[in-house]
Amino acid sequence: MFKFDNSHDKDPKSVDDIEKLINENSSEHQQLLDSFKKSMDSFATERSMDTCLEALNISIQLASVRSTLTELYKSYCRILEREVTRLRKITQENTQ
Repeated sequence: MFKFDNSHDKDPKSVDDIEKLINENSSEHQQLLDSFKKSMDSFATERSMDTCLEALNISIQLASVRSTLTELYKSYCRILEREVTRLRKITQENTQ
């Protein structure tokens, strides 16, 4: 699983980098969702400690990927906000 630095001061250098990371983590998220559904079906059927632990493990992995995706989207938003601010300043300067 990919680890993303949660530091607010260190955004990846470009929107393309973030988009790539979002796509990778979204794919992993979808795979984990599919695994979680299967493990919950197994747990519902068997009700064993092993199937319970398997479902729990996958749910923890899902939480981790969701946290990473949240941080990636926050970084993406910060980059876009900076760009909007920059473009507004340019527009204001050109209209004056």
